[in-house]
Amino acid sequence: MRSGGVRKALGLAATVAAAAGAGGCNLADSGTNLVNGKEQFVANCGSCHVLSRAGTSGVVGPNLDEAFQRARQDGFGESTFEGLVYAQIGSPNRNPSNNPVTGEPEPVMPADLVTGEDAEDVAAYVAHAAGKAGDDSGPLAQVGAATAEGTAEAENGVLEIPADPGGSLSYTFADAAAPPGQLSVESPNESSVDHNIAIEGNGVDEVGPVVKDGGVSEVQVDLEAGEYAFYCSVEGHREGGMEGTLTVE
Repeated sequence: MRSGGVRKALGLAATVAAAAGAGGCNLADSGTNLVNGKEQFVANCGSCHVLSRAGTSGVVGPNLDEAFQRARQDGFGESTFEGLVYAQIGSPNRNPSNNPVTGEPEPVMPADLVTGEDAEDVAAYVAHAAGKAGDDSGPLAQVGAATAEGTAEAENGVLEIPADPGGSLSYTFADAAAPPGQLSVESPNESSVDHNIAIEGNGVDEVGPVVKDGGVSEVQVDLEAGEYAFYCSVEGHREGGMEGTLTVE
């Protein structure tokens, strides 16, 4: 994790401990839906946060496992975590830290990424999962961040590498293959999370537009035989695992 991410995780951990020590702001148990909470977390929060049980790997925001692990070990209850997360969703920290490399402020979390019962469900799921060893079981095991699999094959000069429609930091394909020559690389993105497609290697460095909600990011390249990287250039997405290898032969 980058040092800025560590600072933010430690800051959130301190907030957790302070809230827990003061009794927290507990949500009443109103029958929250953990499966929906996990789905909503992956779609709306996972591109910024690490949460192992959800399979998310974002690096822009705090690592939630690290932030909550100590408080969990110290015996604070999940109702305290739930109330804290719910409050953070509605009124997140507005004081971003600076990127240690560029010196520029890192993105801040927008308020109300999820609302109403979805926000309650997300808070309940994060409280259930963050900083807890092992894997989800039962119905929860059936949902979570997608994993890229298989190889995308170019057809008629077009290579399509869709972003995961559920909002995960992944493309639907782990790798890609194409013959040498002119190639249009397209990446449809049905999710509400910003993504794009970029190609680099062997003197090529092309970055497509950032899109969401059904948009298509596209680059035109002329490739010689060899290996190239395809990746998402949105901050933190490549570092979170949104990349693969394009083999041209």
